[in-house]
Amino acid sequence: MKRLKSLYLPAAIVLMGVGAAVATNNAKSSDNALETGYYFDSSASQCIAKRSDCSPTGSVVCTWTDDEETDHNLSRKISDTMCGDQLYEP
Repeated sequence: MKRLKSLYLPAAIVLMGVGAAVATNNAKSSDNALETGYYFDSSASQCIAKRSDCSPTGSVVCTWTDDEETDHNLSRKISDTMCGDQLYEP
């Protein structure tokens, strides 16, 4: 019985510590998941980076306002010539 305590108790403590560290790291990375928002410029046929503080989740669309005061929705970049999923305000 004494040998059982001396072997399993430290192992359980180490496993709980590892589990807590992993859970903390996952929570931090999901909170700080900011992405660059891209605008598709049809005249140049390119996705152009406009903001670096958009989020993949949310309810308010991440936008960029051009020189003519027109708002444009921002998305993820799939390739140089294609933008994808809508991004949101963090």
